[in-house]
Amino acid sequence: MLRSLACVALCPLCAAWSAVHAPLPQMQRTSQLRMISANPATVAKKQAIIDEVKETMESSSLMFCVRSEGITVNDMNMMRQKFDDSVTIRCVKNTLVKRAAEQVPKFQGGDSLLEYSNYWFFVPEEQMRPTVETWNDFIDDTKKEESEIVGGIFEGELLDKDGVVSITKLPTKQEQMQMTAVLLKALPTKLARSLNQAGAQRLAKVTKQASGQKLVQALKQVEGKKE
Repeated sequence: MLRSLACVALCPLCAAWSAVHAPLPQMQRTSQLRMISANPATVAKKQAIIDEVKETMESSSLMFCVRSEGITVNDMNMMRQKFDDSVTIRCVKNTLVKRAAEQVPKFQGGDSLLEYSNYWFFVPEEQMRPTVETWNDFIDDTKKEESEIVGGIFEGELLDKDGVVSITKLPTKQEQMQMTAVLLKALPTKLARSLNQAGAQRLAKVTKQASGQKLVQALKQVEGKKE
């Protein structure tokens, strides 16, 4: 009898404990996780990173990535010293890179690169060639093939490793301007030479025609005297 009464007394307590510790429904758990992730400080920190990456993208011409796994802090610090100050290297979460790229059309379309943990290189046009060459030299010297360039984006085009290398071989705008200046500088000389040659040819032709006309006139005069 006492045991039955004890069980009856404990039942409400057990029910209350179960209600408190029972697994939350999926929707309720998701809501709580969203509340945690929506912490104002966390949101502000992420937005600050997105804004920084967006600003860096806007001043860059090429963006490429390498897997961060296997690259020591010392190695990366050593490599940073070899790059120009205008080159930015950041280890940023893929989700934040994607959100930043959504605001910069020239770096959209690289979703397939957003895997694993990456070091992202943001490179201005004039530094594309030396940056890629310097990193590839590092890979050749260390034999760390797992740290090779994975791919990149240039003017909205998704590139593999070979594509990134090929892009760096194109002449930069500054190089194009220099070549144009050389051509323009050489143009007057060539043009003058061509005009001189053309003038000489015309003069010779006119002289020849004049000589011929004089000969004809002379022959006509001779013939007139004979008559």
